[in-house]
Amino acid sequence: MRKNQNAESNIPVAEKHVGNRLWKSGKVWLSTAGLTLVTLGTVGAVLVANAQAKTEVTAPVKSSFPAPPTNTTVNWENNKPLFYVIDQNGTEHPKPELTLGDGEPAWCLGLGVPLTNNTTEVQRSASNKILNALNDEQKAVLNNTEFLGRKAGDLEGYAEAQYATYKLLDEAGVSQNQAKDAIVKDNTLLHDANKIKTGADNLIKEAKKMRELPSFNSQIIQLLQGTSKTITDFKGVIGNFPYVKVNAKGLKESIKGNDLTLKADATTPLGETKNAVQLQSTAMDSEDLPWYVFSTDGDDSGAQSQSVGATRDPSKANASLNINVISLGETTLTKSDADTGNSETQGAAQLKGAVFGLFRKSDNKQVNWSEGLKDYPLTLTAGTKADDTKVSIKMGDDLKAGVKNLNKSNSYYWMETEAPEGYSLSTKKIDVTFDSSSQFDDKTSNYIDDEKATDKVNVFNFMFTKVQDVTGSYTGLNGAEFQLIPQEGTKGKTITATSGTGTDSNGYTVNGLTKFDGEANQKAGNPSKDGIAEGHYHLHESKTPKGLKPIDDVDVSVTPIKDKDGKITTYEEKFTDLVTNQVIDDVKTPVDQMKDNDILVNVNLGQFTDKPETPVVPTIKTKAHVKDGSQTIKAKDISDKTPMYDDVILTNAQQGEVQHGYLHRIVKDEQGKVVSDKIVAENKFVIDDATAKKQEDEILATVDTSQDAKEPSGYSVTYVWAEKLNDSSDKNEQAKHDDLNDKDETIVSPTGHTQVSTKMIDAKTNQKFNDKYHATGLTEGESYTIKVNGAWSKKLNKVVPASGKLTFKATAETMDVDVPITIDAHDLSNDDLTMLEELDDFNGEMIVQNNNHNDTNETVHVKPTPPVKPVTPTTPSTTPAIPKASLPTTGSSTGDALMYGGMAVLLVALGGTVYYMKKKNSVEK
Repeated sequence: MRKNQNAESNIPVAEKHVGNRLWKSGKVWLSTAGLTLVTLGTVGAVLVANAQAKTEVTAPVKSSFPAPPTNTTVNWENNKPLFYVIDQNGTEHPKPELTLGDGEPAWCLGLGVPLTNNTTEVQRSASNKILNALNDEQKAVLNNTEFLGRKAGDLEGYAEAQYATYKLLDEAGVSQNQAKDAIVKDNTLLHDANKIKTGADNLIKEAKKMRELPSFNSQIIQLLQGTSKTITDFKGVIGNFPYVKVNAKGLKESIKGNDLTLKADATTPLGETKNAVQLQSTAMDSEDLPWYVFSTDGDDSGAQSQSVGATRDPSKANASLNINVISLGETTLTKSDADTGNSETQGAAQLKGAVFGLFRKSDNKQVNWSEGLKDYPLTLTAGTKADDTKVSIKMGDDLKAGVKNLNKSNSYYWMETEAPEGYSLSTKKIDVTFDSSSQFDDKTSNYIDDEKATDKVNVFNFMFTKVQDVTGSYTGLNGAEFQLIPQEGTKGKTITATSGTGTDSNGYTVNGLTKFDGEANQKAGNPSKDGIAEGHYHLHESKTPKGLKPIDDVDVSVTPIKDKDGKITTYEEKFTDLVTNQVIDDVKTPVDQMKDNDILVNVNLGQFTDKPETPVVPTIKTKAHVKDGSQTIKAKDISDKTPMYDDVILTNAQQGEVQHGYLHRIVKDEQGKVVSDKIVAENKFVIDDATAKKQEDEILATVDTSQDAKEPSGYSVTYVWAEKLNDSSDKNEQAKHDDLNDKDETIVSPTGHTQVSTKMIDAKTNQKFNDKYHATGLTEGESYTIKVNGAWSKKLNKVVPASGKLTFKATAETMDVDVPITIDAHDLSNDDLTMLEELDDFNGEMIVQNNNHNDTNETVHVKPTPPVKPVTPTTPSTTPAIPKASLPTTGSSTGDALMYGGMAVLLVALGGTVYYMKKKNSVEK
């Protein structure tokens, strides 16, 4: 400080801060802070809009200091310097403690600038040359330095902050004089110059550190729902941010030392949340720089009068972090028998070995093992992997399949892909459910889902007629009792049935009928009400009518046939006379037909006599199919040489006997009346040694099916195989199978005819109407899909887009269904459009194609578009339209509202600045 030239003695001169003048009666530095306030105002709106939870920690550095007054004085005591500052010229400047009129401490900014008297009048100022030369960061550090000095609350802290102030101004290159050293003398209140200088350096370091943001600022922190995660501020500055705001539902935070701990509960939204946690060094609603500058005697130059500064709070510093919340789910599936309700199995079946796949609901695709989240791979928890790529799990002895670390934000379901031995495949989708009630396993960080799956055991039924041979005539006998006895390896109780009067499989009422079915099974105390569980049994006649001999015991077995990989492909149901070793019946059922408890076989074994006196008559059974094994001719198979097969299963056929096959083409009208029955193929085959041993063969015929679709609308076409077996002379019939209504012998040639519900539509977009589709040759119980693949434009001579789709389950062989169609006809005025359709089976294979471009039943006409009337132009007004201001309305996004809010605040700030400039000019004039 230099000496006041007008004073009689050396009087210390005080100094002041400088800001931007806003109004005459009250001057406050706000220009930079005002711009920052606009930005913070917008951020503040975002915080309020997004806040789901809020945590505010009491700030260890929060100021309780009052705001300095607007009009005041600067006071000091003469001849009581704290220390001396030596400038670049070697001049010593005594530094007393400066206070405002209310006693609040203040610091001078200009070294060597005099104060005119001991109570210099000062006002808040808005334009100080020294201060305005600093950038925002330099001002913030200067503010923090003086705040820390004031917070110390003693003369040493004041002196250290004053010396640090000069050093910071020197460092910024804006000081008029430079502080080169600090000394103490006998007349100074302080006596340790090194402590002042060292303290000043430490204050500057601490002030700058208060401007540093935590090391995790702006980072995206990945959180796992239900678990805590601690992140460390390696800069060690988190203590400078006592105000914390949490903007994500269910997110909790805590701070201990340099560690911030976050925990997201089950309600925290999954995915990324911006600004999920915000930290601030000052209160959330505080101004940016609560720092005041005063100029003595109204002179803002900073050269002719002193500028002094007073502080209230530290400068505002903002930090934030984003979160990306993930969540894990663990699902376990447990298998049980549908009848017993637990792991207890039936017959020879076993639940072990079932294979289940895990599928996504969104696209019904099987989940891959590689689809786990980063750092959390999908992991098997129960069972064994049945596939290294897809999540396919084979159950072991514990009958469980499990996987953890699923992405809980997805939806899943289990579905059985391979049934265990003796059980039918279940097609039920078992939903995997993760919700707020799901239990959390803190050891695996997974939310737990437990589901149960049940399978129905494969069952079979059979019947026979107990008869007595009376002079070549077979008379039914009632009252004979038979037992079906489980053999070793087959669970269950002995089943008993008694011959009596009943209706056989052909619909006839007969005596001596004996049924082994679900009713007999349950009467014996076994679980299944649908039939007898697959396994190995002996049929034994336990009570025989008086005077008669019992039948031979019969071996009854249901055996799975497996491929080279151990997978079951077929179940064989075999009935064998244990005395003669004669095979009474032998039926093979493909495993892919065994879904959702279809009955394996329902067999009528014919007549059992007490004493066979004649050789057993051969039997013949057949199964018709096309090339792919089904009994439906697909569209791709229609040709003039469509192959049709018949699998023939024989009993007791002898080498040399002659087998004949006849393929009937049967046409029925809409009422089901046969209008045509023609044999379109014949086959003759002499039983050879291999066939006699195997007792089965296959015959083939090729037939012209290209004309089937040309039958009248509503007519149906089927192909039915009939077989007979003659003796070696080919004259005497031994057995035949010629039931033309036998579905096993029937191959269906489906047809489809259509009729649109309207003949006229508008030339507009989104035109909707129905198309009645008449389908024949359907298989009851199977699902079909009708697709509209487009429409043929007669005008454009090409296919134009049209859409429509309907999936239905056949309840009859012939059905009419309505297919909704949508077409964009806005540019198809006066055109004729013919719908192009196809009928697909449940596998998605096309079986009927309706592609006739000239089918009038399938054609709609697009109405002509009326001509557009010309519009007379109007003369535009010479007065320009004044646009109306547009504000966000209810339903607008928060972001838009904040944008408009921020713009409004900015406009107010700019308006304030313009107003200030005008006022400034008027004052200075």
